[in-house]
Amino acid sequence: MDATAASPSPTSRVEDLWFSDGTLVIQAETKLFRVAGGILAARSSVFKDMLSIPQPSDQAAIDGCPSVFLHDSAQDVEYFLKAIFDSSFFERPPVKTTFPIVAGVLRLSTKYDIGFLRHRALLHLASASPLSLEEFDKVLSTSTFGNGDTFPRLIMADNLGPEWSKAYPLYVVSCAQIETVLSGVQLVPGHPKVLLSPSLQRTCIIARTELLAAQVYHTLSFLYMIPVPECTLQAQCRSTRDLLRGSFISKKPIHPLMRLNSTESWDKLNLCAACLKAATAELVAGRRRVWETLPEILGLPSWEQLKVARETDLSGFE
Repeated sequence: MDATAASPSPTSRVEDLWFSDGTLVIQAETKLFRVAGGILAARSSVFKDMLSIPQPSDQAAIDGCPSVFLHDSAQDVEYFLKAIFDSSFFERPPVKTTFPIVAGVLRLSTKYDIGFLRHRALLHLASASPLSLEEFDKVLSTSTFGNGDTFPRLIMADNLGPEWSKAYPLYVVSCAQIETVLSGVQLVPGHPKVLLSPSLQRTCIIARTELLAAQVYHTLSFLYMIPVPECTLQAQCRSTRDLLRGSFISKKPIHPLMRLNSTESWDKLNLCAACLKAATAELVAGRRRVWETLPEILGLPSWEQLKVARETDLSGFE
């Protein structure tokens, strides 16, 4: 058992995880959970070893059960225990979940050595961690937990890994305005901002400089080839080009992997057929060039190395 005494602060039960036939009480912060110690020991080598140690005589039982104090957030512990004791709480993809659940389960399944849960968390993480341009373009539909938690995702990837999960949030955060990178983001009203470490801030700002250059010289290179020699509407295409330059280059945040969406679709650009064809092809090629250089810009291993690492992590545990 943990030798640290339980907190003297008032405690409260988590009713969904307080089983009357439970044999072990777990405390995390001020929350109490009563669960089957034998099941935990069967799933986790860490809990097996922990529960094999006789409880100190001066450690008070709770509700007649031995108790363990965990130095983890109560929220993480709740997600972790629900994933173990409620089979419907944390299912494999494509079942939807949330990033806080994925993060909590990944942290504690890694810490307490529960392989099947770690694998399941990695499957969810992989659904939102594109390692090819084709995966990147589909990530909004493949992610099982959305894409709005890039700051905490980056922090987790930097602290815990796996490294292949770092590319996407690092790219997104590096594209943000510098003020946002430095001041952090508030994901939940009334809660503290999520702040990057100084080293991550430095990484993002350095990467942003290179990403901005990549956007100008690769993604937006089509703006410097209009009008093409075959252009049939020189004045019109030149005017459109100048408008687009001002629009795209002044945009914040940057996005060197951008595609024209429904509000900026190609058929609204007022270009002649020849310029439109050339611009479309050049944007596709420019995005590909940016993607190929992205690992180097972000200070990560190559795409192939990251893919091999992901495949290794996701193998097994059918």
